[in-house]
Amino acid sequence: MKKTARLAIESSAFDGRVLLGLDKLGLNPVWQRHEKAGSRAGVWLIGCESGDDTARRCARCGDAGRIRSSWLRRLAHTPVGQHAVHLMVRVRRYECVPCARSWTDDLTRVAPEGRRLTEAAAWWAAAEVVLKSKSILACARDLHCSWGAVNKAVLEKGMETLIGDPKRLDGDDACC
Repeated sequence: MKKTARLAIESSAFDGRVLLGLDKLGLNPVWQRHEKAGSRAGVWLIGCESGDDTARRCARCGDAGRIRSSWLRRLAHTPVGQHAVHLMVRVRRYECVPCARSWTDDLTRVAPEGRRLTEAAAWWAAAEVVLKSKSILACARDLHCSWGAVNKAVLEKGMETLIGDPKRLDGDDACC
């Protein structure tokens, strides 16, 4: 039997969740729409819902909470080619009638409260600024979001990575 020099390549069915990294964020895509925007290739809007079913249970009594209201939270995500990607995440507010309390879906895996960029987009922007010397404005245009949102995210990543590292100056005697 003749052996070939070809490598065995494993493959799987195409899954857009994996391509966009939504599986790591715990999000399920529901819909998509492309919008022409600015002078760039446009923006892909991806409608998502949390894949965490445990959020629907009351932490106090364990009863299933009923959905009281919901809204969309728009988050800039890492671009795909020349297209910006925005995740339109449905955030649900639940209420537990027996406990008289309410809570929302926990999206801290996706983005910290108040941030308009996903964790992946924040790291992408920080890498573009540091490794490619790209300006914050150019990153903001690529992500199709505000300069302030990108600047805040890049500064946060820089602070937690560099300033937060107590060993960052080990072996450097120039500052002493």
